[in-house]
Amino acid sequence: MRLSDIKIHRKLFLLVLILVCGTLITASLAYRFNQQDILDNRKARVQSVVQAGRSQIMALDEHLKNGSVSQQQFDRQLQELINATRFSGNEYLYLHNLQGITVAHPVAPDLIGKSQLDLQDEQGKYIVRDMITGVKEDGAVFWEFLWPKPEGGPAIPKLGYAELIPGTGLILGSGIYLDDLKPIYQSRAYTYMSITLLVLFIALIASYLIARNITSPVVQLASQMNALAKGEVDLHEVEDCGRRDEVGDIACAVQAFRDHLLENKRLRQVQEQVVFLETFDPITRLHNRQALGEAINKEIARHDRDQKQLAVVVIRLDLLHEITIEMGSERRDQVLVELASRIHDQLHADDILARLSEHTFGLLLPNIEDRPSLVGTCRHLLDTIAQPIPLDTNHIQLAGRLGISVFPDDGGYDFQLIGRAESTVNLAKKQERDLMFYDPRALNETDHSIELWQEMQKALDADHFYLVFQPLFDLKDNALISAEVLIRWEHPEKGFISPAQFIPLAEQSGLISRLDAWVLEAAAKQIRNWLDRQLTPPRIAVNLSGISFLRPDFIETLTRIFGKYNVSLDHLELELTEGVLIDDLDRISNQLNSIRATGVSISIDDFGTGYSSLSRIKNLAIDNIKIDRSFIDDLDTCQQDLKIVEAIILMAQGLNLSVIAEGVETQEQLSILRQQGCDTVQGFFLSRPLKAEPFEELLEQDLVIEVD
Repeated sequence: MRLSDIKIHRKLFLLVLILVCGTLITASLAYRFNQQDILDNRKARVQSVVQAGRSQIMALDEHLKNGSVSQQQFDRQLQELINATRFSGNEYLYLHNLQGITVAHPVAPDLIGKSQLDLQDEQGKYIVRDMITGVKEDGAVFWEFLWPKPEGGPAIPKLGYAELIPGTGLILGSGIYLDDLKPIYQSRAYTYMSITLLVLFIALIASYLIARNITSPVVQLASQMNALAKGEVDLHEVEDCGRRDEVGDIACAVQAFRDHLLENKRLRQVQEQVVFLETFDPITRLHNRQALGEAINKEIARHDRDQKQLAVVVIRLDLLHEITIEMGSERRDQVLVELASRIHDQLHADDILARLSEHTFGLLLPNIEDRPSLVGTCRHLLDTIAQPIPLDTNHIQLAGRLGISVFPDDGGYDFQLIGRAESTVNLAKKQERDLMFYDPRALNETDHSIELWQEMQKALDADHFYLVFQPLFDLKDNALISAEVLIRWEHPEKGFISPAQFIPLAEQSGLISRLDAWVLEAAAKQIRNWLDRQLTPPRIAVNLSGISFLRPDFIETLTRIFGKYNVSLDHLELELTEGVLIDDLDRISNQLNSIRATGVSISIDDFGTGYSSLSRIKNLAIDNIKIDRSFIDDLDTCQQDLKIVEAIILMAQGLNLSVIAEGVETQEQLSILRQQGCDTVQGFFLSRPLKAEPFEELLEQDLVIEVD
């Protein structure tokens, strides 16, 4: 088995086992060496005692030789020296000569004067003979033998030491009872064992903690990696990324790998969603316009070979926009899903239903027999759409309109068939018809709109538009206080083009934001011109589309335009139609607050004709409301319009809002508005919209309206 085949926790266990064995072996060797050190220390001490005795005997021998002491005195002092030298309890000196005769022995005096050459221990060793042999060879000798202790008892191992005393023929010896070293050995063994066990215990605890610190996260990381390898990426965050060791590096790598997998999963989901959205409508799960077009082209290729006809039907759902306004987009989506399900249940297997826009469906009928049968199918669809739809506690009933184009008579491509069916259904709405087949004569209006749209883009680039100013008068002091700017278009070839023509087209085609930006810049430029000429400009009111108002960059655009001409935004008033108020109230409120913070005033235009309510108006940062001219036209003859105007003025006064009446064309209308407490008026009775020069003359005249 290779080491790489063993799991990490087993390797760590093996490492700890090796550590324990190594520690035990080291402790055993140290104990053995310590035993030897103790023995060597005792041997050295015995050797020093013998050498000290040898020195004393040599001194006595010197006195004997020079006659300082007699032989008798020498023998007596020698005996006294040997008998007096006792150390470490059981250790003593003894004296022999080279012939093996005991000269002095403090423990066994009966041996004195006798030869001990034949003395043997229990194991048959010659004690004295071995000593003499060693001394003769080396002058000193260590040897082992068995000998009883002084107090008696059995013979035990003893380590003897003897040295030859030069010039005397005497041998001085001593010894160590090895049994006396056992208590020291045991004490040292206990000490070594205690230290070894303590070290092992600490090492094992530390090893366990270190091993756990390594193996636990490694096992967890391995489990997480296996899970990630299986595609299970929805896990908790990978732990241990904060560690600074290699495990932390691995954990960070696993976390990065998981993050990459999550990102890849998210991208796959996004890609799948994109692919889905390229083909299907997310609300109804029907085919979208692109998918319907592809299906139409496939059917065209097949029908072109078979010389058969197919029909494209565009279904327009009236009142769907109103449902969105009154009930919200969630209820609208429920209605769409229910209608899609009902229509789909009425179709054949080869028919394809798609959602083309917010309020239109598209239907491909690839197998039509003749026009009467197609009409019957469409009538049946209209009946299906008209059936009540349960929604909470209410029932919603919608009306549908159908526009139909037929291949190959009405076009040979998908965009032609769909576009002409859409044009037809729009025409059906205008003519109040529920079903219409495509008529080429209706194309002229569409062509005219496209041409007008192209001309409008050129006019914006060439600056062919201009402003006129509709004066507004204060009914309190009867003075001109502001002016509403209106855009006009004088085409170089076609002459004057009504705003009623090009403004709705701009809203439909997406040019309205450019048009609004042009008006704002033209107004700022004109105010700058008046200021440079020392004229006091009135507040300028600009009609603004809801599209421009709700753009996230609108305030930036507004400040940039007026900053370009160094004109304060206090000179500006923005007029918004009530239709803007149907959007998200929080979003509208935040935008209004941000705009008013720049110094701009806000008016709600065409008040009374849209979808605003007191609950919405009262929470919005606005300054004025403009009563729609439809309530002013018959103000002097229609009691109902008078009551409406009176209610609007009272409501505005309660909300601390100023009221502007537009479309004042008679003295009677002006008088009534003054009596009702209206603040400001405008209309042809007072002044028509004027170009810049006539309006400047009006300013210089300091004109006021007459008090009736």
